[in-house]
Amino acid sequence: MRNLFYAKTWHLCLLGAALALMWHRSIAEQFEDLGIPVRLPLLMGTVVGTDEQGEDTIYFNCAQPGAKLFLLQVNPKTDKTRQFGAPVGEGAWAMILGPDKCIYLGTWESGYLLKFDPRHPDDGIESLGKPSATESYIWQLALGTDQRLYGCTFPEAKLVRYDPATGKSEDLGRLDNHEMYARSVAASTNGFIYVGIGTMHAQIVRFDPVTGQSRPLLAEDQRPPGTATVFQGADGRAYASVGADCHFFCDGDALVDVKDFPPEKRTELRDRRFVYKPSLKQGQLSYEISCPGQSSTKKTARFEAAGIGIFSLGAGPNGRIFGSTAMPLEMFPFTPARHELKDVGNPTALSGEIYSFATDGKLLYTCAYPGSYLSIYDPEKPWNYGTEKGANPRCRGPMGDGQLRPCAMVVGDDGRVYVGSLPPYGQTGGVLGVYDPRSDAVVENYRNIVTNQGITTLCLERNTGRIFGGSSIEGGGGARPIAKECVLFAWDAKEKKKKREQVPEPGDTVVVGLVAAHGKVFAISRPSNTLLVINPKYFVKSYNKRITDGLVHEASLIYDEQRDCLLAFTATSILSVDPETCLIKELARSPIPITRGFAVTDTGIYFASHEHLYRWH
Repeated sequence: MRNLFYAKTWHLCLLGAALALMWHRSIAEQFEDLGIPVRLPLLMGTVVGTDEQGEDTIYFNCAQPGAKLFLLQVNPKTDKTRQFGAPVGEGAWAMILGPDKCIYLGTWESGYLLKFDPRHPDDGIESLGKPSATESYIWQLALGTDQRLYGCTFPEAKLVRYDPATGKSEDLGRLDNHEMYARSVAASTNGFIYVGIGTMHAQIVRFDPVTGQSRPLLAEDQRPPGTATVFQGADGRAYASVGADCHFFCDGDALVDVKDFPPEKRTELRDRRFVYKPSLKQGQLSYEISCPGQSSTKKTARFEAAGIGIFSLGAGPNGRIFGSTAMPLEMFPFTPARHELKDVGNPTALSGEIYSFATDGKLLYTCAYPGSYLSIYDPEKPWNYGTEKGANPRCRGPMGDGQLRPCAMVVGDDGRVYVGSLPPYGQTGGVLGVYDPRSDAVVENYRNIVTNQGITTLCLERNTGRIFGGSSIEGGGGARPIAKECVLFAWDAKEKKKKREQVPEPGDTVVVGLVAAHGKVFAISRPSNTLLVINPKYFVKSYNKRITDGLVHEASLIYDEQRDCLLAFTATSILSVDPETCLIKELARSPIPITRGFAVTDTGIYFASHEHLYRWH
């Protein structure tokens, strides 16, 4: 009997395991990989060096956000091309030819220094580690007269140094006690290193490699808002600019006014031909080589690119899904009826990313960083990008003063387009801007609608006709927050007035989700990860509850009309919220990471997993 009992128990366990496996497989099969929409890297820089034979070789620095950067090595004489992938780093702003003829790169997001030795190409790109443990960006590199490399950094505005002769890296410390961006660096024939600082108050700092001492060159009361820029001219000396009108020659510890700058160094081969007009298209790099006074020679080189990470998604006209990548900015639609995923190009004049989408049912509105550039696109008409009337998409241009990252956009009952933005670099206080399609103009621009806070979310509540918004205490890059808590607010479009404002949850700093449904306004704020419900007429909280299923992504609270529920997304799950009972449950556990998004139509729930577009049926 005992053996029979164990046998039955064993069979039941096997049956349970099989059913669980079938259930998990069924859930996994509901997640459809729609493919990689964009495989176009971003060209970050070009230098001329040599290859293993010592011949002139051009190196193109190609960023791949969401993947790893690569160097494209091109021999302009033989057109031989090789590609070298980096062990770390999505991209590198900094790139320079070292005194040892090696190529050096400084990465973003990770703050690593990379090295490629053309004499040993099979070793590929080598990681030299982080010159500073605190820094995540190395913006630029400069070669000093002491034959050492100097890099400027973020977020503590430091100067770092690397000696190719010894392989030693050094953290030389902060150059400013308050600013976060050491944005540009230049060496001069006088032996000094100069660094441009910002973003709140510009500064130019001189560093002496002999003494190890740094010195600010602008008096504190002479520091204007913004960021100073330094560069090395073709004469080998350092120059600086502060704002639009102040131009200097860096003469030791003095800044000497100059009217005009000398030309910057060009990317030249040893025979004095120079490389210019490099550009990337799908799978191909184009560039030109020319001598002064002579006709240019056009060249091309092939490369293999990984996919670029998806930055944003939105539902558009006729059931299409639209998305954007970041650096480079490429827009792509997915057409469910044809199961077609296509990279259509850049609908803006920028290389950043689209932050927000909105539609009036016929036209698609996109708004992009930097400058909150508004573009208007009719997906039913042929692609014909431009800025003039009749172009499609038409880049309408920036939304106005104070707008940088357009996190939120919604079409109001009046047909006007409302855009909420985070503030520019070094500033606090974002903007609510209003575009009127009938007059084709930005008709309103309200700075600091929430004092010292930017706008991250917007929604239309149809019963009241009001625009509801959520804020973030975050300032523009380099600006430290002044406000302590985020808020929810109501905007009356007819009265052109903010009607209400309140903190959603004590201690929270950003509203990451906002949607109207069932005559209520629902919001999610972080870091508490709290769902709350607002009566839109009286602006009274009627419900709040912590979400314990994971941190909810930004811009991921959506009302699904077909299923009559709210949807929210975490890194691992799709959550549903009953708009009447506020019951939160997990609809599905994703077999892949949920990284960005999001869009919902009657054909499915769409999100990004790094460079891939996914649909959950």
